[in-house]
Amino acid sequence: MLLVTFMTYAQKAQRIEIVQANSLEGFHLNGEEVRRLNGDVIFRQDNTLMYCDSALFYERTNSVDAFGTIRIEGPDAKMFGRMLHYDGNTKQAVITKEVKLTDNEMTLTTDLLNYNTSTEIADYNTGAKVVDKDNVLVSKKGYYYAKDKMVFFKDDVVLTNPEYIVKTDTLKYNTATSTSYFFGPCTINSTDKDSSYIYCEYGWYNSKSGKSYFSRNAFIQSKENRLSGDSILYDKPNGIGKSFGNVEVTDTLQKVMITGDYAYVNEKTHKSIVTGKTELVKVFDNDSLFMHADTLYAVEDTSLKQKSYFAYKHVRIFKTDLQGKCDSLVYSTADSTMHFFNDPVLWSGANQLTADSISLLLANDELSKMLMHMNAFIASSEDSVRYNQVRGKDMTGYFSDNELRKIHVVGNGQTIYYIRNGDKKISGVNRAECSDLLIFVNESEVERISLIYKPDATMYPVRETNPLEMRLKGFQWRSEIRPVSRQDIFNWR
Repeated sequence: MLLVTFMTYAQKAQRIEIVQANSLEGFHLNGEEVRRLNGDVIFRQDNTLMYCDSALFYERTNSVDAFGTIRIEGPDAKMFGRMLHYDGNTKQAVITKEVKLTDNEMTLTTDLLNYNTSTEIADYNTGAKVVDKDNVLVSKKGYYYAKDKMVFFKDDVVLTNPEYIVKTDTLKYNTATSTSYFFGPCTINSTDKDSSYIYCEYGWYNSKSGKSYFSRNAFIQSKENRLSGDSILYDKPNGIGKSFGNVEVTDTLQKVMITGDYAYVNEKTHKSIVTGKTELVKVFDNDSLFMHADTLYAVEDTSLKQKSYFAYKHVRIFKTDLQGKCDSLVYSTADSTMHFFNDPVLWSGANQLTADSISLLLANDELSKMLMHMNAFIASSEDSVRYNQVRGKDMTGYFSDNELRKIHVVGNGQTIYYIRNGDKKISGVNRAECSDLLIFVNESEVERISLIYKPDATMYPVRETNPLEMRLKGFQWRSEIRPVSRQDIFNWR
């Protein structure tokens, strides 16, 4: 074997050095001196070694055309191919045919690759595939930065992982950390049984840790739930999602949407919490119920496919036919019941309803029945000083077409109701006591009262009564705190 080792223009650092070849011959081509090298050819320039089966070395232009099994070894990456043109002055290499680049973390394959041995930057525009331990990435165009272990993908980018598929227009991928950075519209489809879907226009995802960050119109969609916000942090292995700013959590199955300033979702414990300017919207067929509280909390029982919602502090609700206020509330999808606790007040039409606790049952997305437990009280206004009143131990209200139609009073029933004559003027007041009562309501007004057990009733002419004395124990008229609109639920009075 002929071994040739010498320096070519050693005084110039930019000159290409011929390290080895089995044979070497010189000739002139178009007036330029050319050296033909064959067999185990090796070139060096600075810290880069170039290997090939044969090559033409152009003395004047300081360039090389190499053929056969091409290998380039730089400080941070290796490249392979079948043909190479290398310009030693610009340190620019063009590798073609069966091109492969590797940095021990990933392998890039393409048909044509440009590589600068000084900057260690490669680029392609004929399409390429990058494969590492966890991912396969393809794109039409791209740049590779060997020093930073970073690949920049452009146009029709697809990242395939055993657990998800990413599609975007622009993506940066760090091969050392397995972190993807998204720029522009991006979709992430889960391949597991949950079939979750993620959209964002900026963010990153680390396939080693499973942690990610999404922003700019970002949302995470699962089979039954959707989480969105100005920014989202997602820890997939632990099933934890955190959303900040303009947060929205939607349960598409239960037709419930919760908004706020901050959300925390735990997919493993099936619990979520929303704080800030919170609002829960429960969608009905022809109407919606709006609720605000300092904190909204949800727990799901996946085995029973049931979910419970909890509202804490400063709870206010608004629906066109029902409004309310309390300190805490629980809504369960198991029986479609809302439970109001700690000084609850509800308003249905002209009626104000209070008790120690109130339970409101929904059926077929409509108000069905209301249970008022202990110290139950219903009042409605006749004028600025006169009020119809019903008091009892417990009450049950029945709704039809979302309107209160009948009230059953059980235990210590008392009523005060004003009577109007044919001219619609108040003519008298009926005060009655009875253990159990049935009250029939039409268009938010009392139509008739049935005294069921041991009644004791007295009718008084209106002129012989003092309106201030016609008040049952526990009476309070609280219209000033009644929510009058959707926006009013955020005003605590």
